[in-house]
Amino acid sequence: MKQFDTNYGKFSEDGNEYIIKTPATPKPWVNIISNGDYGLVVSQSGGGFSWLTHSEFNRLTRWHQDLVQDNWGKYIYIKNNDTNEIWSPTWQPVKKELDSYECRYGFGYSIFTTDYKGIKVELTIFVPFDDSLEIWDIKVVNQTQTKIDLSFFTYFEWCLGSSADHHREFHRTFIETKFDKKLNSIIAGKRIWEIPLGDRGHWNIEYEYKGFFACSKKASSFECDKEKFLGQYGSVSSPKAIIENKLSKTNGIWYDPIGSLKIDIQLNENEEDRFAFYLGLKKDENEIAPTLIKYKSHKQVDKALEQVKSRWQEMFATLEIQTPDDAMNLLVNKWLRYQAIAGRLWGRTAYYQQSGAFGFRDQLQDSLVFLPIDISLTEKQIKLHARHQFKDGTVLHWWHPISETGLATKMTDDLLWLPFLLIHYLYETNNYKFLDTEEPYYDDPKKSDSLFEHSKNAINRVLKRLSKRGLPLIGAGDWNDGLSAVGLDMKGESIWLAEFLYYILINFEKIARKKGKKRLAERYSEKAKELKKSFDKYAWDGDWFWRATKDNGKKIGSAENEEGKIYLNAQSWAVISEITSEEYKQKAMNAVRTHLVKDIGPVLLYPAYTKPDKYIGYLSRYAAGKRENGGVYMHAATWSIWAYSLLKRSDDAYDMFKRICPIYNGMNPDKWKAEPYVNPGNIDGPQSVFYGMGGWTWYTGSASWYQKVCVDWILGIRASEEGLIIDPSIPKEWKEYSVKRTFRGTVYNIKVLNPEKVSCGVKSITVDGTKIESNYLIKPVNKKQVNVEVILGK
Repeated sequence: MKQFDTNYGKFSEDGNEYIIKTPATPKPWVNIISNGDYGLVVSQSGGGFSWLTHSEFNRLTRWHQDLVQDNWGKYIYIKNNDTNEIWSPTWQPVKKELDSYECRYGFGYSIFTTDYKGIKVELTIFVPFDDSLEIWDIKVVNQTQTKIDLSFFTYFEWCLGSSADHHREFHRTFIETKFDKKLNSIIAGKRIWEIPLGDRGHWNIEYEYKGFFACSKKASSFECDKEKFLGQYGSVSSPKAIIENKLSKTNGIWYDPIGSLKIDIQLNENEEDRFAFYLGLKKDENEIAPTLIKYKSHKQVDKALEQVKSRWQEMFATLEIQTPDDAMNLLVNKWLRYQAIAGRLWGRTAYYQQSGAFGFRDQLQDSLVFLPIDISLTEKQIKLHARHQFKDGTVLHWWHPISETGLATKMTDDLLWLPFLLIHYLYETNNYKFLDTEEPYYDDPKKSDSLFEHSKNAINRVLKRLSKRGLPLIGAGDWNDGLSAVGLDMKGESIWLAEFLYYILINFEKIARKKGKKRLAERYSEKAKELKKSFDKYAWDGDWFWRATKDNGKKIGSAENEEGKIYLNAQSWAVISEITSEEYKQKAMNAVRTHLVKDIGPVLLYPAYTKPDKYIGYLSRYAAGKRENGGVYMHAATWSIWAYSLLKRSDDAYDMFKRICPIYNGMNPDKWKAEPYVNPGNIDGPQSVFYGMGGWTWYTGSASWYQKVCVDWILGIRASEEGLIIDPSIPKEWKEYSVKRTFRGTVYNIKVLNPEKVSCGVKSITVDGTKIESNYLIKPVNKKQVNVEVILGK
């Protein structure tokens, strides 16, 4: 396995870790660690924060975004009491030059290994599955020629609730700390929870949790007051308490609360020691003691870490590819799925964006990643989103867990992602009984309907939002939130939405027929024909499909525009939806190639807007070349791979994969700047002074889609109701590749051979040594495992 080595880092030989060589990366490079409820973000220099359930409403530790200094975190200081030297095993916050440094990011854990003047420290940070805490496991080795006397100090600021505590003089007055000698732990509570809950006015409920910070080794002292730790006008790089080697044991309700424990150790020559810190939240203070007992010994800590590692590998094992492209292998097999699950579905937060909320369209699409892993997790996500639909078919654009408050959408496309997910769920399972599952409505919890009815309500509501020309009304945006003002008066039309709605109608018409809903199926079929007729009449702009009309009827994404002449999604989805002819599909994607494809992939639109347009929305207010305004928006870019593969333009599909690939872009790290092991949300376009820079990493819906289009459309191994489809669109230079894929309880070991050096076309398929009739479809079998050989050719 190629390691893609740069000055800043590389992948481990087995691909299970990314190894960072220096704390001075071009931007903070982070790992997101979550067990589905408790989570943390940690950077290569020790920055980051922790949360439970919701990273904004229930944040455990304070953190403020600063991608230049990255100077908010949970820190450890080491002091050599013989020499008075102070350093940190994560480099920050002391920033002392270390003799050696290595940071290894794995799935569910991070390991910092440093050496300073013969004192080696290994810090492992992880979150056990099924518990609401994190563990900092520390191993220290004396490699000097003399006995050493060390003190370890910790430092972080308690948040306990809403992250929006910038007015610290107000928020700190509600937090109370104490030190429990029996537990060897600081315990922190809060007498207010600053979220919209309660029945007696604003901000008038008790915080429901107790924070705890404990150590397996007896603390010699503690500190809960920031001023006493740092000193007035002091700094985190050189705290007064550490210089003086003294913590005051201050705690209570009158202070600016922090968590600092002091651990003293003495080591003889070549001797080592090990201990752990535990940081977490519990609803009942009585739960803290049994939790600490669970992880008291080194053996228990090791077991918990191994369980984390094995759980992730079990998830990855359901889908494995082996291709001539090592970057594709690394991303699809491990890193993209880890990003989608840990970052988007479980954590719903990162460094560039902190959310904590569920987006109706966002996490539905993300849950596609679970289809080959664990169907029940996709089912769980679908049901959750159905419960956030209104009876009239509209939905919440986003909502907050814990408070269950959210924003009712004015975007039309939001409604359609529930039926979209059910379409793909049925491809994977053919389980039509799931459609009968009943879930309540957000605005009427006493009324429940089947998922089929929920989907029908969504589709029917969108069908009521058509213009006089028969095109869908965009509302406050349509997938592209930045088109936030195009249709606020419910007059603006969307061509992309017409394509998306067509896709939903033709697929849900088939579902309705199988459910015995003949009249509904006929209605959807008729509506699809009417929509296509309007599309054929109005959508073509001469060389490509225009994008939308504003409320005043003026087009965007048209040759008649000075800026934003052509948009990507209107072209790619013309292919994906099958709404147009082969001729126009090819022309549309030719226009993408000519106008949108840059060195770093297909930009979302071109040229970028340089003047804000209040009738378009905030997209036009971004700096030119940033994010949706003329940058590569990774989510949309992945769909171009789907479209080119459908057209059997295999070279174009693979070219798009390589151009947007974070690993390949990351080989020029000082230009790319972003982490090379996960997707960014966007890449700066040619009109940006940072052309080619990745940004908004981790928190992007592109992670799930990127791995899906690689497997489904480049490698061509994808689910359908009838069985597994084999339909590659690969580089003709590839001699062979393999895919191991779990499908309906059977593991398919698929080997694809390409003796004729073609990019597509299947000559024969053999299943367990027997050639089958179809050169396209493998029907489901009742076996634990089958071996498949596919020969490509004409």
